Amino acid sequence: MKQQIAVSGELDWMEIREEQDFEMEFHLEQDGYVELDLLAKSDSHWTLPDYESSVLRIEVQEEYNQDCILFYGNRPLTYTRLLGFMKAGAYKLRLAFNAIISSPEVWRAFVQEVKLHAVTAESDLFVIYKHVPVLYGRNLYHDYDNRYTDTPMLMFYWTEPAGSGRAIEYQILFSHEDEGTPTPLLMSKWGRTTDIEWVYRVVLDEAGEVRGATFQGPDHRTTDYEGISALGGHPVLQIATANGMVDQTVTSSYRFLFPPIYEWRPEREPRERVMDAFPFTYQVTAWEMLRQFPMERPVLANSFQLGDLRNYLYVQTAKVTENPQLKTSIDIQVKIAGVNGWFSGSFGDLRYGNFRCAYDGPYFQFSTTVKLPEGTGIADIEEVCAVWLPGGEKSVEVPEFKGFFLNEEYEPNVPIRSSVKVIVTEEQPRQTLWRRLPAEQRMGGDAQ
Repeated sequence: MKQQIAVSGELDWMEIREEQDFEMEFHLEQDGYVELDLLAKSDSHWTLPDYESSVLRIEVQEEYNQDCILFYGNRPLTYTRLLGFMKAGAYKLRLAFNAIISSPEVWRAFVQEVKLHAVTAESDLFVIYKHVPVLYGRNLYHDYDNRYTDTPMLMFYWTEPAGSGRAIEYQILFSHEDEGTPTPLLMSKWGRTTDIEWVYRVVLDEAGEVRGATFQGPDHRTTDYEGISALGGHPVLQIATANGMVDQTVTSSYRFLFPPIYEWRPEREPRERVMDAFPFTYQVTAWEMLRQFPMERPVLANSFQLGDLRNYLYVQTAKVTENPQLKTSIDIQVKIAGVNGWFSGSFGDLRYGNFRCAYDGPYFQFSTTVKLPEGTGIADIEEVCAVWLPGGEKSVEVPEFKGFFLNEEYEPNVPIRSSVKVIVTEEQPRQTLWRRLPAEQRMGGDAQ
């Protein structure tokens, strides 16, 4: 699927700072889309104001390509970026420390390994890579907002038939959103504090030619794309709002080109599975919350105020109805050993202004969380139930359940699962999704 075209070899954490760049040459045997894997770290930490990140400027043939925000701090991470479409030939790659964009107290970065791959016309991924949008960074509060807030972390995609051709939709995972759904409600409504937004959708005919393209503009307006292209033909957009919407007018001076790193299958998984595949996303959003929001201490039972993200049971499930266009919601509730009553993911179907805490979005596969007392773990859970909520269809099928906590480092722990299919109705609103078995019945697993 991808051809390796160059590797730097072991660099033993080469320091990159002002006036000390990294350079390497590579040769592309065939025309194709060139992908960069950059194993890097920096003297930064996303939790600390003015120390959030360092930024590496990427140049190809001494021309600006894009910037790479090292948001993972002093922990090594492979940052994967797309350099764009290139003709066969010899090239020079340069990585330079970008002091203008980097956080003010950060002055260097480190690189251990650089790998380059090519996606050529023989690859099934070629058409997917061809239409990936270039994203210019946000500049609403600061010239370089994304170096410290709501930073884009990765891109994924999904496809579906469209007439005799097909449509490809690209979605971006941001570390958070500064506006939109109030932050405390994000956990119940979406099951995360990251922001996931579709940014660009292209429709191709059976010959692979573009029939039309749209983007998600401000106020969630689907807008026809009529913009320019860059880096070998990629459409150009800019992050234009504080809740991840984009526009085709460019006003900022820094940009990113993320490869479509994950294919999402909406018929069988929620979008949050991309976070499960790349666990660093849970960590970066948790660090942003620690820096930007006061955490509720002590944790109050059934309070919707944001607590430490390790105090939530993360739930991935589904709601199947006859009319998916009707906004139907269910609640997920948890019973803890030794505690009377139930903990509700939607806080008892709470409304907050115009927002409903329960998920009522367009996908039948969805995620939510249930806020629990500090220190609660899987061993403390007795039962997990799906509960019918009014306002939608009278009968909802809930076919599966996955639940997990974050560990001390804000990474997902081993989950509990159940494939028990239940139906909740107005007459029978509560059904068990998962129950802890008695000790004598457990045989290595812990699900009903």
